[in-house]
Amino acid sequence: MKKVLALICFFLLSVVQASATEVNVWGERYDLGVINTFYNSLIGHDSSIISGQLDTNNLSGVKLLWAVQPANAYTSAEIASMTTFLGNGGRIAFMGEHGGYAPNEDSYISAAIAALGGHISINLDYPDGGYHDATVGNGQILSHELTTGVNTYNYACFASLNISGPAQALMVGTNHNQIMMAYENIGPGSIFLITDQNVWDNISSVSFDNNRMFENLLLGNTGAPPVNNPVPEPSTLLLLGGGLLGLGFTRKRFAKK
Repeated sequence: MKKVLALICFFLLSVVQASATEVNVWGERYDLGVINTFYNSLIGHDSSIISGQLDTNNLSGVKLLWAVQPANAYTSAEIASMTTFLGNGGRIAFMGEHGGYAPNEDSYISAAIAALGGHISINLDYPDGGYHDATVGNGQILSHELTTGVNTYNYACFASLNISGPAQALMVGTNHNQIMMAYENIGPGSIFLITDQNVWDNISSVSFDNNRMFENLLLGNTGAPPVNNPVPEPSTLLLLGGGLLGLGFTRKRFAKK
């Protein structure tokens, strides 16, 4: 009986540890600690910074991957890893910058999205210089489940986006003709594209809802279809473990009788 209980406890602990990290932050040309700290501050969620080649990292249990301003073009192995991640229902948030600051990084991101089968690309321009507030009232924040609770979004000088097919805009610039944030479902997974790192500058300010926007990227409903043959959720596995534990106690009770 002790061996059974020990195995069950090991099983439950392994499940909890494997599912602990929901967000991975990966990239080069930005302080990844800012993003990582934010997601770790959300109650019930956990984030880790990863390094090296993406394909050498274990993304099991990760729901949201931040791919930030790559110093080099993504390798075919990294694209394959992203493809698998999306196929398992994962979400990738790409973050570039305005075209005058990070043109190479933006080109690498556009190429990666195309390789993944996406329909979003980055223009190497830089509209809306200086800080601005996109709001629901001024029409810059578009109505979508992913922008729920986001009434004011602070940003500064982005690179505009091109979208086609199933890709959808989430926010636009001051002239309403230039898209500054978009997303697209690719199979059961989703990609997001943001081209302004200044959106993290006032992440702790109660005057803006940038924190809600980034929480929505993790938890919001994207409308993506379910994963085929999904891996059981941690809660399901915990229930299974509890059932095994109960069976163990029942067996012990009948053995005594």
